[in-house]
Amino acid sequence: MNAFVCEGRSRRTAGCRHGYVVAAVAAIALVLPPALVRAQLLGDANCDGILEPSDADAILEALYTPSNCSETDVNRDGRVSAADLVAIVPWLTGPAATPTPTSTGPSPTATASGTSTATPSPSASATATPTATFDLCPSPATVRIAVDNQTGTTPIAFSLSGTLLQATCRNTSALDETYSLTTSDNPASVSTLAPGVWVHSIRMNSPATGQLQYQSGLVLANVGPNDVRFTAFASVKNVLNPNDGLGSGTLRDALLAAPSAPKPHLIQFDEVLFPSGSPTAITLNSAPPPLTASNVTIDGTDGSGAAGNRIIDAGGRQSSALGISGAMNHIVGLRLRNTGANNRDVVSITGSSATANVIERCIIEESATGDGVGIDAGAGSDLLASANIVRDCEISGASDKGVKVTTNSYARVEGNWVHDNANGGIQSTLSAHVWSRDNLVERNAGNADARNGLSVNGTAPDTPQIASELLSSGDISRFNGGNGVSLRGLSTATLNDDYLAANQHDGLRIATEITPATAVVQGTTFACNAVNGAVVELLSQADFGGGALRSPGSNAFTENNLTGGFDNLFNQTAAALFAVNNQWEHCGRNTTCDDASIAAYDVSDHGRFTLFAPSQAHRSHLAPAVTGVRPSKGVAGDLVRIFGSGFNVIDGHAADATCPNVAARNRCVPLRGNCVRIGDVAAPIEAVTPTMIAVRLPLSCVQPMALTVATQEGGISAPVMFCTNAVQ
Repeated sequence: MNAFVCEGRSRRTAGCRHGYVVAAVAAIALVLPPALVRAQLLGDANCDGILEPSDADAILEALYTPSNCSETDVNRDGRVSAADLVAIVPWLTGPAATPTPTSTGPSPTATASGTSTATPSPSASATATPTATFDLCPSPATVRIAVDNQTGTTPIAFSLSGTLLQATCRNTSALDETYSLTTSDNPASVSTLAPGVWVHSIRMNSPATGQLQYQSGLVLANVGPNDVRFTAFASVKNVLNPNDGLGSGTLRDALLAAPSAPKPHLIQFDEVLFPSGSPTAITLNSAPPPLTASNVTIDGTDGSGAAGNRIIDAGGRQSSALGISGAMNHIVGLRLRNTGANNRDVVSITGSSATANVIERCIIEESATGDGVGIDAGAGSDLLASANIVRDCEISGASDKGVKVTTNSYARVEGNWVHDNANGGIQSTLSAHVWSRDNLVERNAGNADARNGLSVNGTAPDTPQIASELLSSGDISRFNGGNGVSLRGLSTATLNDDYLAANQHDGLRIATEITPATAVVQGTTFACNAVNGAVVELLSQADFGGGALRSPGSNAFTENNLTGGFDNLFNQTAAALFAVNNQWEHCGRNTTCDDASIAAYDVSDHGRFTLFAPSQAHRSHLAPAVTGVRPSKGVAGDLVRIFGSGFNVIDGHAADATCPNVAARNRCVPLRGNCVRIGDVAAPIEAVTPTMIAVRLPLSCVQPMALTVATQEGGISAPVMFCTNAVQ
């Protein structure tokens, strides 16, 4: 290629890159036979046999160092040999694609994820999830059911039953798919069950409180007993009337009676008037009484194990669908929706007495002026025992934030799908404190200041010395209208193993508004954002690795909008910014990075104040390590996070319009970027950082099986056991 092709032009521009590709294609055509050319095309980004700008690195490496090119190791035995030619032959006649095993049994779905903390999301890559073959059930499974007796009476007696909702293997051995027993044994065990997703129920007989409760969960073989836990409540109130109003049997009556009921207290829904599998709404005629009591459970889970069929609809009124000012309450399985004017949140947790409440497996949607969940006025006093928790919920359609925590309140936000809210996803503001873990936060829009996936905004007037705080771990913040994460004013954030990609502004923006913000960032990816990867403004501070705030680095910066004149890392502070031990787009293909290229193209000040060396080579030729998987089991379509080190972010993203579509870039055959296998089945990848990979399960768990991660130009990790009942 002639030197003048890039003369007077930034190497970031597409035209310069195209020149290199043309030269590479011409060279390959001259020196390689047609069949081998076709074999090398297996390394293209989408395996369609068409050379594209993003394929230049793979093609050039195959040309000059074919013996070290992982794309030619088709059979994944760690070396290039004649055996690879045999493996290549089937690919020579058509486009390469990952083999998709066929199902010989019922097709697994993600409609019943049991007690898994996996996040539901109908993303594009989920529809392409390969379906694993339904194998024979390996052995019977055992369920052990323990009942926490809070009735004040001993002994207790109860009836248990269960039904297999979703098979995960072929039951040809007459394993039980239902069970029922009446017992006073505690715990009680049931054996000879078929593995799969089950719904379990308990009916209290003595004392005869009227309690009838359901929960669903994934039952595995060869793991020992699968534990199921129920509480025997001291008192039970049955909602008998789907209409709102005063009088016996209404939800309003149950909320008013809750403070005086013996605790713990259960509010449940009648199976006849609120039939299982049939959405039934209570439309409020006026503001509901707040739940001022403590230690109350409102359980909307129905007999099918599903959440969301028992509905509290605010009717578009100027009130919340549910307000909580008491402590240690548990709201599970409800759909709450449709609040109106006057800034009313769908669920409101408020006041210093509102501590340790849990909102779990609920669907929260449609506020006309407020948030999906609002937690404020000093609710909670720490992030451990007293924090209010929002867990495993779907939160959408709010006119403001999906979850907003304000005024020195404390909340944990875990495993939720927070999407399509009109003014941002999750926010900690006015001296609030949020611990956010394993959330999928996407497609939240709004105005320029507020349309962020996650945000941290300054102090409250009454507590100007207390910064707002965000602790984030394993969050995926993508396709949002603003930044992936935004810090403004006096605020702090610690980001661990987060994926900030394809947002319409920056991946991370640390702004200075009168007072500076501070962030510690580790194991986080900034990729494919429409402006910068990460920005640190003026007096604000950040440690991306090697600084005084003790970040170990292991971040990745790649494929942000460099062609638009922006940067992978923009240091606007004119002060030292530490960013060592990170992966960079322009590191190169060697085991040590090209620091000159990183300085020239990845860092705004070209390394004048930004200290980035030594950098972490994404092609280290070392096998990655897997240290944990969260959750430890699931069904096909669930989102699972794999933690460890040495994952390849740079090769795991494409420099074209498909950049955010990491599932197309990361492949097992041929090996591109990262390959996750569960047993022998490849799992579609949705997010990758140097320390975390998120995959959609291509199969439903039946029994323990090995999980491995392989990286391009690296190796294969030691296997770890997945599909277990381990608590992560």
